Amino acid sequence: MKTITTRQVALLAVLYLFSVNYLDIAAKLSEFAHQHGYISHLLSVLVTLLMLWIVSRIIRRFSGRNVVAAMIDRYPLMGRSIAILYMFFLLLLSAGEMRICVDFTNSSLLNRTPIVVIGLIVAATVVFIAQGGIRTLVGIAEIYVPIWFMLLLMIVVTTWRDVEIRNLQPFFHFHWTGIFHGFWIIFSSVGEIIVFPLIMSGKHYKSKGGYSGLLISGLYLVVFLLMVQLVVGIPLSTKLMYPTYELVRQVQVTDFMDRFDLLLVALWLPTVFGKLGFNIYLMANLLHIIVPKVSGRLMVAPMGALSYVCGMWFFKNPVQQVNFNEQLMLFAIVFEIGIPLLLFFALWPRRKRRLHSG
Repeated sequence: MKTITTRQVALLAVLYLFSVNYLDIAAKLSEFAHQHGYISHLLSVLVTLLMLWIVSRIIRRFSGRNVVAAMIDRYPLMGRSIAILYMFFLLLLSAGEMRICVDFTNSSLLNRTPIVVIGLIVAATVVFIAQGGIRTLVGIAEIYVPIWFMLLLMIVVTTWRDVEIRNLQPFFHFHWTGIFHGFWIIFSSVGEIIVFPLIMSGKHYKSKGGYSGLLISGLYLVVFLLMVQLVVGIPLSTKLMYPTYELVRQVQVTDFMDRFDLLLVALWLPTVFGKLGFNIYLMANLLHIIVPKVSGRLMVAPMGALSYVCGMWFFKNPVQQVNFNEQLMLFAIVFEIGIPLLLFFALWPRRKRRLHSG
């Protein structure tokens, strides 16, 4: 398989962080941090940037290999235990994000279609994408991420006439308790990118691409957050399940095209499928690392089916999933901060023994 470039890694990182977070970031942050939700998000980006730097230091020690495989080689029992834990963490993330995608499609687009049917269609699409491997995921990122850059500019321009600056007032009254609470809520979503360099092999992951993707997606999401607060308003955005979708519905290109949001959603959904497919691809790769005799490609379908079943099993409704954001940070502390720090010290380069002449 050919090595992917730094630019492609950056696009993958943007795809990984932006696709699902774009939908509900305003609802998560406006409730606690209010008009200073962007500070909560920037704090989460800075902490994640530090953790990415730590993981990049580990990767430098094992050129051409992924960190998990190196951990298994040095500490077989602990390494396999960590790999299994990350599989369950990715399964939890995939289940939640698949449920978000299914619920959004059901509530906003296909109200009369049974949710089970929508879930099966989403799961089948995601599995098909994941079976294409890293090249398919890179292709989705290269096509749809630039499109979303242009759409972002269009949304800002077309909705600017509805902006109310007073929605962000008072500008300098910082409620730090709420800001750190917002950080607690959002960090788990931003820090997910840590699994990307931990599992991807050294020839596929480029540190500069990871940094660039994190910073670009962070800027991306801050702009959408501010636009939602300026146009929709903070009180209303805290009561809506998908406030960013309400912002998109404000876009009016012509007098006769009153459902332009359907076109935008049609262009956005492939990015969500790409994110879900990436998670399943990573899970299959982890399983192949743990049990080398098992083909990662053949395990994509079972992992996709398991993610779909768990999404329907773990969360009975979207409200229950939103409430789970508080508990998800506890998992984030372990998998996005604790274990990377453990790997940083456990995989410290061993000192070479000096040979003494007799």
